[in-house]
Amino acid sequence: MAISSLGVGSGLDLNQIVGDLVNAQRAPREERLNEREERIEAEISAYGSLSSSIDGIGSALSDLADFEPEQSASLSNGDVASVVITGDAPNGDFNMDVQELATAQTVASDSGQFDSPDDTVGAGTFSISVGGGDPVSLDIDEDDTLNDLRNAINDADAGVRASIVNDGNGPRLTMTSESTGEENTINVEVDGDEGGLGRLANLGEPETVTVKAQDAVVTIDGMEITSASNTLEDTIEGMAIDLEGVGQTSVSVSEDRDELRNGLESFVEAYNTMVSETNEMTAYDPEEDEASVLTGDSTVRSARSRMSNALMERSQVDGINNQTLAELGITTQRDGTLSFDTQRFDEVMGREGFEDVSAMVRDIAGGMEETLQGITGPEGLIQTRQDGLQNEQDRVDRQRERLDDRIERLESRLVRQFSSMDTSVAQMQQTGDFLQQRLGGGGGGMI
Repeated sequence: MAISSLGVGSGLDLNQIVGDLVNAQRAPREERLNEREERIEAEISAYGSLSSSIDGIGSALSDLADFEPEQSASLSNGDVASVVITGDAPNGDFNMDVQELATAQTVASDSGQFDSPDDTVGAGTFSISVGGGDPVSLDIDEDDTLNDLRNAINDADAGVRASIVNDGNGPRLTMTSESTGEENTINVEVDGDEGGLGRLANLGEPETVTVKAQDAVVTIDGMEITSASNTLEDTIEGMAIDLEGVGQTSVSVSEDRDELRNGLESFVEAYNTMVSETNEMTAYDPEEDEASVLTGDSTVRSARSRMSNALMERSQVDGINNQTLAELGITTQRDGTLSFDTQRFDEVMGREGFEDVSAMVRDIAGGMEETLQGITGPEGLIQTRQDGLQNEQDRVDRQRERLDDRIERLESRLVRQFSSMDTSVAQMQQTGDFLQQRLGGGGGGMI
């Protein structure tokens, strides 16, 4: 580096001269390195964008490769029932008419027997059974209240739910079966004083029933079906029907073709995004005579070529006529993008069947995933090219370091040379001044 005293002897701006000479050596080399570095960074960024774009295709292909046909059910009247597909249900339509819903029986003690929930009920044994189940016996103490009895029933897991309801004439003990159906009636046996616990002896008798136990009654395509539950699990194979209300509805069961169609549309969209991005990255503007960052790039051409070839691969699924994506309506346009003829897809689906078309799509998508792995995988085309660019960036960094070393040595050498010159000029000036002083002073002469 130049020193501040440089040029004192000669009177010249030697610092500026050294700086200009150094910059003349540094600038062209540094400019070339900067240009290379900018190009490398631009290419690395472009390959990153390309890799992300292809990953979007891979995500869509993964969904297609893992696709499994599913069925769905739709109802004309959702207030009557709901349907859940639980297995391989038959496709088609059926009509359902719900005449009665299954209900659980509720019984209540006589009105006016108690003044308060804290009234004692008297000592004895209170036994409960539901339907044909084993009875559950409760030992009631003399000090137990109506509240205590209710809590004891609920804690006993006897198949009923007990509550206390005040009807305006005092509290009444109610019990509701936890199971619906006409066979699940509540039976009560009481062993206790008639003035005490015996007051509840008639619970379960017809006069104490406030809600009767009843089976569901439903007609499906003219066939009457009764069920103790409002859930019909075995009535139609592969589906569970939950009865919601009385009324009529039609039910339609079919494969969820929309899901496969949507998956293919997502793939086409992702592929077209990749094509648009690569077209932009490799474009050339003849008017401006300007190339894009990856114009003429062989890696991009190779990647596009591999994916285009994979689009034309035939599936290995036996027994169906349509074996390519083009036969499903996915075709390549002149600009490299894809179009999806959904009408053709629906026609093929109708001829070949949902299961076979799904199997074909899974097979082709799986093959394309392997192709993409060779492009974006750890040892794929893009990673190999990015590794090469990183190595090139490392070389630029090393060349920049060597340039800095050379420039530093050049500057030190120039400073030494100009410093020596500056000293010589200063000495010459001193000698000249001395001679001029002697010769111009008149103190002597030649003999």
